[in-house]
Amino acid sequence: MKRRRTVFGTAALALVLAVPALVAAPVGASDEGDDGPVTYRITVENLTAGQPLTPVVAAASDGDFRLFRRGRTASAGLQQLAENGGVPALAAEAAGNSHVDAVEVIGSAPIGPGGSVSQLVTLPEESEHLSLAAMLVCTNDGFAGVSRLHLPEKAGKVKTVWAKAFDAGTEINTEAYADIVPPCDGMGGSGMSDPALAESGVVRRHRGITGVGDLVPAQHGWDGPVMKVTIEKVRVYEVTVTNLTMGQPLTPFVLATHRGDHGIFREGRQASFGLQQLSENGGVPILANELAGKKRVGTVAVVGAAPIGPGGSVTSTVLVTDRYERVSLAGMLVCSNDGFAGIGGAELPDDVGDSTSIEARAYDAGTEINTEAYADIVPPCDGMGGSGMSNPALAEGGVVHMHDGIIGAGDLTTSQHGWDGPVAMVTITRIG
Repeated sequence: MKRRRTVFGTAALALVLAVPALVAAPVGASDEGDDGPVTYRITVENLTAGQPLTPVVAAASDGDFRLFRRGRTASAGLQQLAENGGVPALAAEAAGNSHVDAVEVIGSAPIGPGGSVSQLVTLPEESEHLSLAAMLVCTNDGFAGVSRLHLPEKAGKVKTVWAKAFDAGTEINTEAYADIVPPCDGMGGSGMSDPALAESGVVRRHRGITGVGDLVPAQHGWDGPVMKVTIEKVRVYEVTVTNLTMGQPLTPFVLATHRGDHGIFREGRQASFGLQQLSENGGVPILANELAGKKRVGTVAVVGAAPIGPGGSVTSTVLVTDRYERVSLAGMLVCSNDGFAGIGGAELPDDVGDSTSIEARAYDAGTEINTEAYADIVPPCDGMGGSGMSNPALAEGGVVHMHDGIIGAGDLTTSQHGWDGPVAMVTITRIG
């Protein structure tokens, strides 16, 4: 009697997509002692030249659970993955194990040769280990696997592992299209599997493609690891910037986490070149690139993608990939010569769900005389503005200080472009 093979094509992809991104552990799995969930960024790269990979099943545990062990018989779920691309079957089997905290499926479609997929994964705090497996599609029962790895404990630490090719030992390696699940070279069997091919072996290192059937060693084979897995512990924040002024547009904000006082600016100190470019010309990328090159600065991000109008707000998700606890932000006051809204050295929220709101004050970079003339101000102030380039004739060798406000010396008016108090509100919430 023939058994039906799950085809990893359109129908099977629908099944993969039906698996929740995070499968809860069954009742009975311990959740005692949790201090909160932990978020990781997991990147999977296909290292082969001609072998597609299915999405990767990843099972997290605080013990010695493994999706497979060399020298042991493959489980029913692993057999379905290795023979038929049955990602949902292995994911469901692992989720039903009382030693598993959570199951994650990395990716939602086949990962082509040389391709990669990156995904955020949130796991229970007690999870210490991860076990991963993905089918080598152009094989009878081959899979890429990492039996067990220790999750990184510190934020900003990156762990990289190379997955080897394994044979599930459940099907004879005919290497014939008729016995292989699509989409291998756009070919594949009828969706039926011949019981005559069944073998009662154990999980072992795969011997590679030998060319006994339709597969070609030069195209479908491999030399060394077949999959690279990179795992990084991160913190995820939602950052909202609200413009509190009546007539001052703000550029997107540059955000930087940092150690101690090594932030974006300090009162009484000269502005860096990047801060000068932000404050005079709206040079958001210039400041961001400058900060990214500093040793004591960690994560650099840009909040927003367009000017933030008066009374408007923008929200961005920021991944913090370091252990620094302080954050600074700066965004240009567009209708000014060299003004910016800034926050220096605030503390990031510690725990998931914690939130903090901080008022951004108006600062003067001390790098350009405040003519308040449209010709000397970067667009889009009132639809006017100069060339967006600094005028060397207006340069001043000052330091960063609190802005004196708009005094009406040129085209700007106090009532329209001025402010009273903070110019922006920044709310930071830890969400992962």
